[in-house]
Amino acid sequence: MVENQLPTKVSFWSKVKSFLFQEINVELTPYQQKVEDEINAFLHQEVTWQGIKGFLFQEIKF
Repeated sequence: MVENQLPTKVSFWSKVKSFLFQEINVELTPYQQKVEDEINAFLHQEVTWQGIKGFLFQEIKF
């Protein structure tokens, strides 16, 4: 009865999916973690029209 529920062979697509979607664990040093946190804070900051307007129309001094 149990034999009928098992796949007969592993397909190519199953091998590809298991390789592509395997879990990868990365350990960072405290300095690397600090840099990653700063990058995430920069990328996820709130973008407002006032901020864009202030950047585009800032006074340029030579």
